[in-house]
Amino acid sequence: MRAPVAPDLSERRHDLRHGVPVPFASDPAAGYAARGSASEPADLGAVVKARAIQCALSRVCGLCGLSMSGTTTFVGSPAESDENTFAFPPMHPACVDFALATYPSLGVPVLGQPVVRDEWVVVETGGFELERPDLRGAPVLFHPNSVVATTVTTAG
Repeated sequence: MRAPVAPDLSERRHDLRHGVPVPFASDPAAGYAARGSASEPADLGAVVKARAIQCALSRVCGLCGLSMSGTTTFVGSPAESDENTFAFPPMHPACVDFALATYPSLGVPVLGQPVVRDEWVVVETGGFELERPDLRGAPVLFHPNSVVATTVTTAG
């Protein structure tokens, strides 16, 4: 894993329980302090369907919410990598580095995972396909294509 380069997350809403920025894709209020109460608890493992679709269609990062171009990066479980199906939207490579250095050590589910993980897979790709849910309540899913690199790492 590359040394984390902290993205500018100063305008993101912070989870007061853990002292970390709430990922854009996990925040139903879009995550900016002016739009959401800083005291509201955040589910750091959630993926808000509207945010996931916004990330895909507008090509914005699932962590910082800013525009992406070039190589995109997915992070998830080994099973997600094996199935080429990720729950958390793509991120900038620097945001993935920051996320893996920050969130897994909290001891709560993070980044679209239903359980606490200590092993993560990072997939760098030139593109992806969006799978919109057919059923109400089903998740939005991402399928990387044109994979450049896959790395298994422990984080936290």
